[in-house]
Amino acid sequence: MNANPQNTAADPKASCFLTANAGSGKTSTLVNRVARLLLSRADPAHILCVTYTKAAAAEMQDRLFQQLGGWAVAEDDELIDDLERIGEPTHDLPRARALFARALETPGGLKIQTIHAFCEKLLRRFPLEAQLSPAFKVLDDLLADDLADKASTAVLTLDAPGLEAVAETRDRLIRKLKVMGFEKLLGQFIHQHDALQERYRHLESQSEDWQTALFHSLGLDGVCTTQECLDAYADTLEWHLLEDLGQTLLSGTTATNQKAGQAFLDLYESKISGRPFEFEDIRGIFLTQAGTPRKNIYTKGTAPADARYLDRMAEEVVALADRLKAVEIASNTLDALRLFEIFSFVYQREKRGEGALDFTDLINRTKDLLRDPDQAAWVLYKLDGGLDHILVDEAQDTSEEQWIIVDALSSDFFSGEGVTRAIRTLFAVGDEKQSIYGFQGADPREFLKARAQISQRAHDGGANLVEPQLIDSWRSLPEILGFVDAVFKADDVQRALNFSSDPIQHIARRSDAPGVVELWPMARPIAAAETTADDEDEQAALDDPGRNPPSKRLAKQIAATIRSEIAAGRTIYDKDLKRRRTVHAGDVLILVRKRDHLFEHIIRELKVSGVAVSGADRLKLGDHIAFQDLRALLRVCLQPMDALSLACVLRSPLCDLSEQDLFDLAHDRQMPLWSALLHHPATEGPVHDARIFLLWAQKAAWQLTAFDFLARVLNRRDLAGRSVRQRFLTRLGDECEDVLDETLALALKGEGSGAVGLSACLDLFEFQASQIKREQEEGGHAVRVMTVHGSKGLEAHWVIVPIGPQYGARKEDLILTGEDGQMYLCAGGKKADTAVTADIRDSRALREEQESLRLFYVALTRSRDRLTVCAYTGTKPATAGNFPSWYDLASDAFDRLETTSEVMPLVNPFDEGEAYEEALVRVYGEHSEALPAESRIREREIPLPEFVLAMVTHDDIETERWAAISQMGDEDRTEAEIAPSPLQSLGNLSRYRRGNLIHKLFEILPDIAPDNREAVAGRYLNRQADLSDDQRSEMMGAVMAVLDDARFAEAFGPQSRPEVALAGQIGLNARGEAIMLSGRIDRLVVTADRVLIIDYKSNRPAPDRAEDAAVAYQRQMAGYVALLRQVYADRAVEAALLWTDGPRLTPMSQTLVQLRLEEILSR
Repeated sequence: MNANPQNTAADPKASCFLTANAGSGKTSTLVNRVARLLLSRADPAHILCVTYTKAAAAEMQDRLFQQLGGWAVAEDDELIDDLERIGEPTHDLPRARALFARALETPGGLKIQTIHAFCEKLLRRFPLEAQLSPAFKVLDDLLADDLADKASTAVLTLDAPGLEAVAETRDRLIRKLKVMGFEKLLGQFIHQHDALQERYRHLESQSEDWQTALFHSLGLDGVCTTQECLDAYADTLEWHLLEDLGQTLLSGTTATNQKAGQAFLDLYESKISGRPFEFEDIRGIFLTQAGTPRKNIYTKGTAPADARYLDRMAEEVVALADRLKAVEIASNTLDALRLFEIFSFVYQREKRGEGALDFTDLINRTKDLLRDPDQAAWVLYKLDGGLDHILVDEAQDTSEEQWIIVDALSSDFFSGEGVTRAIRTLFAVGDEKQSIYGFQGADPREFLKARAQISQRAHDGGANLVEPQLIDSWRSLPEILGFVDAVFKADDVQRALNFSSDPIQHIARRSDAPGVVELWPMARPIAAAETTADDEDEQAALDDPGRNPPSKRLAKQIAATIRSEIAAGRTIYDKDLKRRRTVHAGDVLILVRKRDHLFEHIIRELKVSGVAVSGADRLKLGDHIAFQDLRALLRVCLQPMDALSLACVLRSPLCDLSEQDLFDLAHDRQMPLWSALLHHPATEGPVHDARIFLLWAQKAAWQLTAFDFLARVLNRRDLAGRSVRQRFLTRLGDECEDVLDETLALALKGEGSGAVGLSACLDLFEFQASQIKREQEEGGHAVRVMTVHGSKGLEAHWVIVPIGPQYGARKEDLILTGEDGQMYLCAGGKKADTAVTADIRDSRALREEQESLRLFYVALTRSRDRLTVCAYTGTKPATAGNFPSWYDLASDAFDRLETTSEVMPLVNPFDEGEAYEEALVRVYGEHSEALPAESRIREREIPLPEFVLAMVTHDDIETERWAAISQMGDEDRTEAEIAPSPLQSLGNLSRYRRGNLIHKLFEILPDIAPDNREAVAGRYLNRQADLSDDQRSEMMGAVMAVLDDARFAEAFGPQSRPEVALAGQIGLNARGEAIMLSGRIDRLVVTADRVLIIDYKSNRPAPDRAEDAAVAYQRQMAGYVALLRQVYADRAVEAALLWTDGPRLTPMSQTLVQLRLEEILSR
């Protein structure tokens, strides 16, 4: 075995389960293993690499192609060194050079993909075997939200006959949970649907009478109601003693005795009167308001004769209270699961109706497909001949269901079957210390379980399996790793990380620069107004810059420190340049636990300080101001009298009015804001430009689809040559680019589902809650701010970890799940817990705290050179947990290390930019040197040449000219030709919109059987939400009149084709320049002796002769004729206009065609 653990792990002849510390070269090992598999003549089509994210798959493929591409062009000496480095023999260099081409030429490409992508591909190849529609689609967030809304509505509107019992169940839960609690329950149905459904199926499969099993799991004898439980207890009471107890205690002189005595007498009287026994009748005697046993039922020295019975009765009441809690939990759980059945049924039905699968469906359907070994073998054989090598990345985040798929794919790798085939291997790499996706089903215990199972399978099959560990770090300097080891040194903390007693050890392989870890003092409230850490007050601080809570002061301190360190010329070692250089903003990575007020403060303060920042790593589309601006523009186009939306558009980058401009326009006006804009006297300037833009937008909005409209809006340029998109980016930053692109994508997606018009698109935009994931890779020159979860796989020279107050586990779900899969609905929170549900809460809290420690480990190990840990707190005390807080762990680690202290000036929270006091910062290691200004190599910003931003006119273009044939001759049209007639629209429908719809019908209907044309046209027009019934009927009549007319049979016969694009040169103009034309013919008929060009026109009234049509139309047809004469030189080329009004066909004479062609050439 090679002594190098990376080469051992990359050995293509052995299966491997690799454990790798952060920064130890895991991705390099993966890439080297694939390269060595290819060198050993493994078929690329038989290699599957499973990654956790699409970004990881793209990075792995990019690095593999870089390595193979480098080998293809490397000198012999360089290639030999590279092969020796990865542990491969060097005798066959030509084969190594050919691997790049071999990988590129693999049909379908290398299989480097996420498990979901692999499952989707597999199911698309075998839809019948998986009992799926071949045309299934993967559910997107937009459709998933819509389906969840329909399912929730079904639960809330259970009014159909036969559902009265379920409706009563719903109403009962609403009364118990209240409206907010019931909404929370529906939210859990939506967000945890797949997990709840899986558990529900598991319960049903475990026992036929799973309801009884539910009661048994809570310590009850069987299914029972609260009243049955109370009646059973009442039957055990010795009622004759209760009256005696009551009389004895009531005779006492103390209030305690008299209160208890009266309660016993009242209980006895209820029995005599025949009233049903209620728990409240006895609860107050033995239990406090908090539900705990009373210490003193009677005063000392006045014990009744039956005191022993009283003490036994107290114990029984405590036990009864627990039983009643259990009955309540069981009953509520049954009610909730009945509602979940309805919810899930509707959700699944709607999903089937859409022909969609969600991510869980992809996994489960693939798992079912591969469950039968014989069928799995056949499926894999048909899938490129099977798989010989499987590589699993981030194995610690692979769920149990995904491991089942991997096991099925590799079922005979260790069994000794298929011995005639080449060596088959399984490779998995992970690190239980970095398992941080518990909310997605990942569990480090599954990682350890999978490792044990694979090891056992290999041992049983006599296969070669190695299990190396990578503990050497190539990323972080010794000071960083020494601090990490010290943080997790305590035994209980260590076990929470790696679930073993093995010490956590990192070995740094870097020594090219000094490393440093800093611990800043805790930022605390400094005024009475700031003594809270509630989210409401922190949100108020975001809205009111004058407030300075601790989170905002910490954000200011972070921004000021980054700015000062950059200005000071602090240096770092650049691994790509292989030399030291000064630090810039792109070297800084700020990691937070969640996107809360601290996250927002940091981004804002960085921008205020002038430090480049890439913005948030996740954006809610509906919350971003750029999306809201575009949505407001749609509102204004639909309703210009909407003053609020109009004001938003005017102030936005769409119009760029200043606050003063808007005030002058809106203040003291005597008319609506829209009217004030139209009648404003300005002939230039921002108000004039805004008016021109909005008038154009109103007209374009009714002529174009929503996507086309928004795309043209963003590309529209002002007089300075800046597009609207550029103005958005200038004002709102680079993150706005993703928002604008996602807005366009949403509009385009909406068109696919029928939301073509402006109104339908606005409805789609109104309640948009989709989230944009922004990949923030290395290489930029802006600070990256993100959650620790989003930083997985990233690194930075300087990592800052700001820590907020830790107030315990995240908010509890209403439905709790035990280790055995049993579910419980606790309507009253912790107060309603039994011992079973309390244990579940405690176990969950422990798992979450353990995952929190792993999250801290991931955050700390992103750093290469410098690590800063800082925190803030409020006066609300942190919740005590099983482990110390992040800040306390860091502080304890500093106590174990040899550290020093440095003075750090604190930013004045009231006078920005000025230090008002100093604080001591604890330092481990030493800072890198700061270069004086004269010694720095600075990047020069070269301004763009003026011509880049200048507007380009037609006169500036010296290349050959292209013209759209359909737009030729517009400048010669009269006002009467240009102005739309009242007859040219129906019910305020734009004539362009009508023409586009009619053109589309003429394109699709000729290929439909005549008996079905009207039905197809009706369905198409019904999808146009902006049409009235009269408009649909009018357009349907116009189109069908043409198609049913025998005179036009040739135009729509088998020798005709729709929408024929053409382009070419028709000659030279008077200045000797080539005239290039392009266009699209509505209908082209080609026979053996002639060619007929037909163009549809929907103008009304239609002219009787072609000579009376608009000159632009005549020139358009002449251009078509000139181009097609070059293609069909042996046939007569004719042109005609087909008018839907009439209908009538007006052919153009050859004389008219030649006249208009000469006009084109003479221009």
